[in-house]
Amino acid sequence: MYLEDIRQWQGTADDLTKELKRQIEQLGLSVEPPAVRTVRLWRSKQLLSQPKGQEFRFRQILEALATALLLKRGWTLAAIGEVLPSFSDTDLERQIIAETDGQNSTWAAVMQTTSLVLPVGHRQAIDLAEIAVELLAQGIIRQYERVLPGQEIVRQDDTMPPELYRAMCKLGRLYIEEGLTDAAACIHNVLDRARYPLNSDKWNLKIFRQKEFSFSEVILIDPDLRVPTSDCSVIANQNGAFGEDNVIEHRYHNQLREATERLGDRRKHKAYTALRKLLGKHSLIGERQLFDYIDENDLTPLQRTIVDFFDRVPDIWLIEGFADRCMHCGTLMRPHPDKKRFPEGRCPIRLCYSHNLGQKSEKIDPAKDSLLIAKPQILTYWTGPAIDELAIFDAAQQRGLNAELYPESDLCDISINDRTIGIDAKSYSSPVSLALKLNRSIGGLASYRRRIIAVSDQLIEENRDYLSTLKSTLDKKGERAKLEVLSVSSVIESIKGM
Repeated sequence: MYLEDIRQWQGTADDLTKELKRQIEQLGLSVEPPAVRTVRLWRSKQLLSQPKGQEFRFRQILEALATALLLKRGWTLAAIGEVLPSFSDTDLERQIIAETDGQNSTWAAVMQTTSLVLPVGHRQAIDLAEIAVELLAQGIIRQYERVLPGQEIVRQDDTMPPELYRAMCKLGRLYIEEGLTDAAACIHNVLDRARYPLNSDKWNLKIFRQKEFSFSEVILIDPDLRVPTSDCSVIANQNGAFGEDNVIEHRYHNQLREATERLGDRRKHKAYTALRKLLGKHSLIGERQLFDYIDENDLTPLQRTIVDFFDRVPDIWLIEGFADRCMHCGTLMRPHPDKKRFPEGRCPIRLCYSHNLGQKSEKIDPAKDSLLIAKPQILTYWTGPAIDELAIFDAAQQRGLNAELYPESDLCDISINDRTIGIDAKSYSSPVSLALKLNRSIGGLASYRRRIIAVSDQLIEENRDYLSTLKSTLDKKGERAKLEVLSVSSVIESIKGM
């Protein structure tokens, strides 16, 4: 039987080199035996888990054989180092024997997931209000980063972010100026109110309803998922005084990019697209289904990063023992207090058209497969926007066009005919927030001859002036001069006519 005679083996780097050569020949593996220098390189890169001061053992033989096989498949050392620790000796041996017997070895590791002075005059008042909102957006993100690890809670004391404290002071002055009781004295009330548009009755500030106030429609905290919205991120960063590295969206995005970079230039773009597509279409997924997706898309080296994007579905989110999947966007419906209107729960994704409808859902028995749900940050920043992105991409594919989703690791959302057309779908609740972002940069769209911004139809239905406000606020110089601003449905109709 294979490898039976070396289970108690131990030796030096020289001995390991000789044993590897013998095993490669005996097993008939089509790889080159590594030299001593190569073995020592693999040890320095921590691909070989040799305990310090001890000799190599059977485990290191398995790791070295696996490394040689994976390098032949085009994996980088960084990618191999990412995945090897997740294999048991039995798993490694099984994969190596599969190579020996000419079977289709998947190299898909067993996944381990863990059960996470007052201004005077109208203009001065507008300025104060906008400054207050900018500080509030920054404070919300600062506070969210503190509570995200689960070790801190929101406290109204000296630990409160200074941006949040100053925002509350300015908001309090706005209430007093309007002859109202200070409704911004409690941090918990302010954060709760931030889940509603600034021009709503929840805030009850006339200044927020003024035509000159730029952020009237802005929602700073997602009302269901309780995470900072894209609008909040843009407003917090618009003056460049607040580091983008601290914004949650950018942190997750950087984590994904760093993971795919480890696959090397040939595979990183394909892996990036596969990951974003996974999070867009399969935010609610069974462990076995996720395992299969990772295997089918050659994402095994990234499995640790992928698992970090998910949490287990808690029992409290089940409805009569079942997980209800939204029939439109595919995510997990959440139980709602209004059971008469939402008997099967409500979709938590604001951009999903079933969000405020009692739409039917698919019932999933969690006993058949352990269910995972994408984390709230993923649902907010990627799953929600992906509804429009995937709709545009699917329309282009159905038309038989040469379309690509998230080309070159997100140069844009959808490209058609290589660099001919670039499309970015946007879902900012405030057209002013979106314009501010685009005025700073249009990103990868600058690489395309035709540049299209596709705005969610739902947002346009809620605000009929959305497109006109966006267009009037956009700078008309440089790379923005060629931007086409359309609704998502208009883009899809245009694609159908190509």
